[in-house]
Amino acid sequence: MVSLQFVLGPAKMDHRRTMVAQLVATLMAKPQDQFFYLVPNHIKFDTEVDVLNRLAQAFGQPDLYAQTQVQVFSFTRLAWYLMKNEAAYQVPRLSAAGIDMLLYRILQRHADELRLFGGEISQTGFVTQLAREINELQTANLQPEDVVQLAANAQAGDLQAKLHDLAIVYKDFVAATADKYLKPADILVQLNAYLRRQDLHGTHVYVELAGFAQLPAQEQGIVTTMLEQGADVTISLMLDHKVVDRAPENGTLFYQSGRLYYRLYQYARIRQIPVSQDIYAETPRVAPGLVALDDFWRGQPQAATGYEEPNTNVHLFRTDSRQTELAQVGRMIRAMVAKKHADPADDYHYRDFLIMTRHLDAYQTMLAPTFHELEIPYFVDLQRSMADHPLVELINALFDIDAQQYQYRDVMRVLKTELLMPNINGQPMDRQAYRQAVDLTENFILKSGYHGQRWVQREDWQYFQLTEGDAGVETDQNAEISRQINLIHHFVAETLPPFFKKMRQAPDGKAAVTLLVNFLTSQGVTDQLLAWRDQALDRQDVRAAAEPEQTWQTFCGMLDEYVTILGAEPFEITDFLALLQAGFEGASYSQIPSTLDQVLISESGMVQSQDHKVVFMVGATDLVMPDRIMTNNLLSDVDKENLQPTLSSLDGDHYLNDSAVVQLGDESCLNYLAFLSARRHLFFSAPLKDDQETDLNWSNYVRRIQRQFNLREHTYLGTPDPTNADARPFVGTKRRTISHVIQVYRDVLTTNTDRNRVGAPLQPAPVWVWLRQQLTRDPQFGELARQLMAGLSYRNQPVKLTPASVEALYGHQIYTSISKLEEFYRNQYAYFLKYGLKLRERDVFELSAASTGEFFHAVLDGLIKALRSDQIPLAQASDQQLGQYLETVTRQILDQPQFTILTSSNRMAYLQRQLINTVRQIAFAIRNQSKLSAAEPKQTEVLFGNVGKEHGLKALDFQIDATHSVHVRGKIDRLDQIQVADQSYLGIVDYKSSQHKFDFQEAYYGLAMQMLTYLDAVLHNEQALVGSDQAAVKLAGALYMHIQNPTLKPKDIQGGFEAALLKKNKYKGILLDDPQLLEHLDSELQQGNGTSKVYPFARKKDGAYSGGRAASLVTNDQLERLLQHNSQLIIAAAEAIFAGEIQLNPIRLNDKTTALQYSPYLSIMQFDAMLAENAYRDLPPLSAKQVLDLLKTQKGGENHE
Repeated sequence: MVSLQFVLGPAKMDHRRTMVAQLVATLMAKPQDQFFYLVPNHIKFDTEVDVLNRLAQAFGQPDLYAQTQVQVFSFTRLAWYLMKNEAAYQVPRLSAAGIDMLLYRILQRHADELRLFGGEISQTGFVTQLAREINELQTANLQPEDVVQLAANAQAGDLQAKLHDLAIVYKDFVAATADKYLKPADILVQLNAYLRRQDLHGTHVYVELAGFAQLPAQEQGIVTTMLEQGADVTISLMLDHKVVDRAPENGTLFYQSGRLYYRLYQYARIRQIPVSQDIYAETPRVAPGLVALDDFWRGQPQAATGYEEPNTNVHLFRTDSRQTELAQVGRMIRAMVAKKHADPADDYHYRDFLIMTRHLDAYQTMLAPTFHELEIPYFVDLQRSMADHPLVELINALFDIDAQQYQYRDVMRVLKTELLMPNINGQPMDRQAYRQAVDLTENFILKSGYHGQRWVQREDWQYFQLTEGDAGVETDQNAEISRQINLIHHFVAETLPPFFKKMRQAPDGKAAVTLLVNFLTSQGVTDQLLAWRDQALDRQDVRAAAEPEQTWQTFCGMLDEYVTILGAEPFEITDFLALLQAGFEGASYSQIPSTLDQVLISESGMVQSQDHKVVFMVGATDLVMPDRIMTNNLLSDVDKENLQPTLSSLDGDHYLNDSAVVQLGDESCLNYLAFLSARRHLFFSAPLKDDQETDLNWSNYVRRIQRQFNLREHTYLGTPDPTNADARPFVGTKRRTISHVIQVYRDVLTTNTDRNRVGAPLQPAPVWVWLRQQLTRDPQFGELARQLMAGLSYRNQPVKLTPASVEALYGHQIYTSISKLEEFYRNQYAYFLKYGLKLRERDVFELSAASTGEFFHAVLDGLIKALRSDQIPLAQASDQQLGQYLETVTRQILDQPQFTILTSSNRMAYLQRQLINTVRQIAFAIRNQSKLSAAEPKQTEVLFGNVGKEHGLKALDFQIDATHSVHVRGKIDRLDQIQVADQSYLGIVDYKSSQHKFDFQEAYYGLAMQMLTYLDAVLHNEQALVGSDQAAVKLAGALYMHIQNPTLKPKDIQGGFEAALLKKNKYKGILLDDPQLLEHLDSELQQGNGTSKVYPFARKKDGAYSGGRAASLVTNDQLERLLQHNSQLIIAAAEAIFAGEIQLNPIRLNDKTTALQYSPYLSIMQFDAMLAENAYRDLPPLSAKQVLDLLKTQKGGENHE
């Protein structure tokens, strides 16, 4: 006889026991009838095993039991069971990805008609959001005509516009899929239609809803249809009282269950379907402490007062971080599994544990490393998107290459998926060799700026590396790098263009899909995916093994759906890619547990099996318990509230998803169900702080439970206390325990080396000494433990190089520029890294300061040489002449390969114009300076020493000892000469892209040796420069010229524009304090007094000269002492280098400037000024006078430290 039966009871009771008892009684009375036990799909497998075990016990066959009359199904599995041979069930399935593709196409087709949705098509995630809304309409039993009616009744505004657009899309969607595809939501519609054609007398249906609260409208419809067709239906609800006369109010604990009871009861009453007396589950399924928690949460009278004795089944603990929290949970699980009981039934297995939190995002990155280290098998019960799989990235990047014309990032995206790889002798290229080739190619691309058509050119790319030590000659190493780069270059050039050409010529969607699949298959993509699968299986990683195959199957499924839906239409690459992207947005992996015995990790908002003995509620803070409900639906909560009157007037039952307000009201019940998922023990845990060091508080739920049951709160820290004799919270796997032993001994070492500590040395507790002994002697982990323990004595202090290492790195002779030795004085270890090991940053295609400096130098060098070649004195060059020469020289310089970057983009073309304007201004400034001075440029780019095959003047050679020497080379930007009577003066000018002055302090400490070294080189090569017949040459000085196009303010040009420019371009540096020289340097001061517009000196009224605050004038003796000191610095640096000195000793000036500020080697140095062995080398500030006085007192040029 048809009837509706409710099984009620709170979460503490064993509903399934009562349900199975009812089933057994009916099965024994009517053994030929059909029985269906329906549960949510999420827990179907566990429920099926448990129900069959209970039936076996009931029928006295615990060892071997089979049952054909009882089927445990989810609603969708029931549809398969009943309809698998029905024609309606045989139509092709439309996957979530296929739905997204179809909706995207519908949106495109109706873009002009849509009021709101038309502008959202290209927004990431919108199509998937729309698919969810369509699915909600379907599960609410709403048809397109219902949505049209809703739109007609809605007030004008956003809601009406949304419904208008939804009606258009929904109608087209239904028309496009009706009788052609079976969507997930259609399965239950088909099942309902099928059941309406069946006589269900003799069918008994048991619907278990005790572990969760909701039943969507479609599934409610199936239940009511079963009742109408004669089935006996028994429903288990988490409800402790009947709800007959009035629907429950939102916010009550059992609101959802009560509402469902009320709806079904009223449905049966109206249709005169008998409703049997309610049955209450009476057998507790949980431990006494959890029974008490259940009573308290439901507000039962027996739980009104608090408990004096702590609840032994509910536990609390806090940790200092989420990482520590997970690690503590893992250690507890390991300890409980390891403990054996007298009764094996009391033992724990990993499958007995459930770890839950409201949102797993905060723990996602910590799960794998924590549980792998603790050797705990686990399964994360959440769907994972396919959108990040390499195959998806390959497809996206592949079409981006064609659309964006071979941009660097797109090509590298394809290559780095490692799915498209060259074949060598018919076999896929070795993976490591491939990676090496791709890395070299990427470096080359970044350095050269190649993109676009350079990728598809037939000519080889030529790798070159120009450094101070070579002259561009290709070495064997460079040739090998070129070979590897061209392997990748030609692979791209020969593989992709033909494919893109065929795709663009594809007449329709079917032809394009065929081309794409054939291309991927012929290029070995499918073989590579299978190889990844096999590699994952070899390491027994079932989850990873499933991903390549599932992704490929999903991809092929989407292509099949595309061909079916759009295969005959003209092919558009852009639309095709957008459809694939929309499809992959909605695609996720099918989860496959790797073993039956594993810890389950899930979110508390999901339906859970109630067979877990222990539940850990991690992250139990007031941020998520109760949760802050956020909805992301096209129809907002306000929209749904406004639609309710019209929904109620429609025929049938139509229930949209609950609003955020209703969901928030359900938080108490949702957490109640999560708490009572445990049968023996419930643990609440929460970190004290989040990742941003913000304080976190217990959930108010937990606080209430803590107060009610007088629960003691434990606190666990990530780092153990060395003096604590209880090491159990930190003992897990041997590998994990080693890390805690290291932490203990590091804390002991740190404490005992604290300079401010008083009292006896700290000693670790005996248990930690014992653990150290055991672990260092362990056969498997002993070597690792000893190695890590030895690291405690590590000091971040470089070890002096051995003579053999010095010889291998530097040989017996050092050929160097002075800037390298300046680096040595800034930080010896940086010199070792840069010039010993030759470590350097990756070259990139950019306009660096060095590149602009090289451009300025080249133009000014070319200009002066061109004028000298045509015997035109610089001072006499007219504006027109100077402009013409500049234009010619600049054009020649820009044609050189190293300056091609200046024509690579519109932005670079703009910068090129800026550079030309700057160098033009400087050239005219130098010409104008020459008009006021007797000094003339003698040579430019004056090389001393050898650079590769380029030979210049004699190098500065210093013999260090019998077998070692140092040879200093360099290039002087400009050498000026001034002839006064029979005396010749030579001075140097150095072009700088930033403001510079001669810094006596830095010269003294070896940080600024360039100018003095160049002056020394001029002295050593005076005969070669001026001839042997000349009298002894005097040094005029060393000057900096700032290459700039200055910004002039109105007040700057009050004395005239030319005068203002001269002032802005004034030389800075040092000059010889020689009246004869100074008198001829600035002709304007020969007959008067004042400050020079060109040089850094002034003439007083008495005719004496002054260098001002910059101390720019030095006597001949002072200059000699500076040069002598500079030579001693060179020798001292070479001696230290040959001695193997590589101290980590960065300098610090004035508490601000340090040698580490712009160092690219910080991650290698690991310099930490807080460490005792790491300290800055503070250099006392010195004025120019102090430096000169010091040099005067240093007899014989003693070495400077």
